Amino acid sequence: QQKRILVVTSDGVKAEDLQPRSYLASTVVAEKNGRRERSGWNFGGRREFSYYTAELAEKLARRTVDRTLILFDAIQPPAGEMPVVLGPGVTGVLLHEAIGHGMEADFNRKKVSTYCTMIGKKVAEPFVTIVDDGTVPFLTGSINFDDEATPAQKTILVERGILTGYLHDKISARFYGVKPTGNGRRESYQHYVIPRMRNTYMLACEASPEDVIKAAGKGIYVQDVAGGQVKIGEGDFAFYVSQGSIIEDGKLGAPIKDVNIMGNGPKMLANVIMLANDFEFAEGGAGACGKDGQAVPVGFGQPSCLVKSMTVGGVKG
Repeated sequence: QQKRILVVTSDGVKAEDLQPRSYLASTVVAEKNGRRERSGWNFGGRREFSYYTAELAEKLARRTVDRTLILFDAIQPPAGEMPVVLGPGVTGVLLHEAIGHGMEADFNRKKVSTYCTMIGKKVAEPFVTIVDDGTVPFLTGSINFDDEATPAQKTILVERGILTGYLHDKISARFYGVKPTGNGRRESYQHYVIPRMRNTYMLACEASPEDVIKAAGKGIYVQDVAGGQVKIGEGDFAFYVSQGSIIEDGKLGAPIKDVNIMGNGPKMLANVIMLANDFEFAEGGAGACGKDGQAVPVGFGQPSCLVKSMTVGGVKG
């Protein structure tokens, strides 16, 4: 897909851009002893066709097969409140959905978000820094300028645990008396501009992934999530864990399936007690974020992340 954009503003700015977007996806359905399991994966982003080599196709096929076959051995974990380790990369969708939306300025201007009175206040531990960046090469949420012709930039939302700012379009920037952050986006010329995320991510720390899992002791490890619901204002969420493992005695155990994790975004952020050094961006290019009936491409990422306590919907003990 090639999207060509021309923005001409009433204050004399003219900007033109070409935004490529592509992805290669696969789905595998496997059957064993009359039981079927299914999984999928994709690679993509702001990519040219030269990115899609035979080697990448082979990697995609192997990963999708492995993700499907492991489900035959998966079990349901115990239900209840427990430590949860979010793996690197794609689990950043929780950061996007449960926390990032609450930092979009229109929700704060309308006093819908929990963060509307939190600028300059502690929202996480001092080792937590959260960024929204439209300039990372090849990522789905990267743009040269937003739909108001404001240049893309790197915007720090949480710095060393302190909420430092919101994501602004020109309307919210004028309201707060700050400069636009390049987050004024819209699905197409048929839609109006609103503050939207680009590539939202949490920076890494120094611990190894093994140390983070060991620190959890007993809980679950979330490798991937699929589908979920979020209340933007309160930040309450529920997500389906599509890939993961039990954590027992500080080590990864049996794979898990048919599990939901539930919690509150601001509370989850406050309960992040350890971050690893294995930061990754999500590798896919197929996803889009919905808000006010508009879908725009976004990216996200994070390192392995230990949340002190979350609600896990598994098997009652």
